[in-house]
Amino acid sequence: MTRTSIYRVAAGVALVVATPVLAQSPEQQVRAAVESYNRAFVDKDLPALRALLAPDIVLYEHSVKNIGLDDVWDHHLRPEVEAFQGTRAEFTDVRVWASGDMALVTRLYAITATMNGRAIDARGNETMGWARRDGEWKVVHIHYSHPCPRPPSGSE
Repeated sequence: MTRTSIYRVAAGVALVVATPVLAQSPEQQVRAAVESYNRAFVDKDLPALRALLAPDIVLYEHSVKNIGLDDVWDHHLRPEVEAFQGTRAEFTDVRVWASGDMALVTRLYAITATMNGRAIDARGNETMGWARRDGEWKVVHIHYSHPCPRPPSGSE
């Protein structure tokens, strides 16, 4: 086999391997990235989870606001994921809108785990903004919304 033939075969193999990713629509790519995020979260794969976050990420959860990767990672996601034991997560009503290099994902979440010996049963809404940066989808914004404690009736 000549050197030219070897190069052609190698180029053909590379094209075949890359074709499924290249053929995916932006929506399919974002859905795959969200699934990677879900797996990393549940499996406590901290390096994989952090790698999916953009340097300029912003996270909101009620009155909590974390800005930038270090703040989001050090003061919200990492400590929470590390503390969760036996994490189970279900995401439903997943909706993805993708156009070009930007995407919006909305979904309902139900997360159960044990944290510091206490059972956690968290349910609510989540909105995620994703941006394609250097060919990879990264989370640029997360907003969690869950039921707020209500005062007992008649306590006004």
